[in-house]
Amino acid sequence: MYTPEQSRMMMELFANPMFRQGAGEFFSKMQQEGMEAAKKFWGTSSYASTLPDAQQMIERLADFYGAMGFVPLVKYEELRKEVDSLKAENQLLRDTIRELQQSFIAEGGVKAQQAWQGVIDKQLELNREATRSFFDALKQFKPPQ
Repeated sequence: MYTPEQSRMMMELFANPMFRQGAGEFFSKMQQEGMEAAKKFWGTSSYASTLPDAQQMIERLADFYGAMGFVPLVKYEELRKEVDSLKAENQLLRDTIRELQQSFIAEGGVKAQQAWQGVIDKQLELNREATRSFFDALKQFKPPQ
């Protein structure tokens, strides 16, 4: 936790309009361009030299910003575009797979129908052969007189 001295220093800094403006610009820079650009901005700004206690506070705010997982706006927009692109690609792949499955099912159905028809034709041919053989056997059979 913070000591009473650190808490007092934080309250004084946040009460200082110059610090609030500098911190706002720091965070704006951090959101737009990233942490390194914001730190470079703070180091070269007049805020760092006129508010010597502010450097420690800015570092803690930057740590907080990083710990919360915030990312610069530019990076967020890049990632958002990539996510949208991946969603479109996924939809294209799903549609392609669906079409392939449907064509495989249709082809399989046609092949199964052809195979079934072949089985039926062979069965009918066997039945005809059996009938012919039966009648041939009857013709050859001569009953005793």
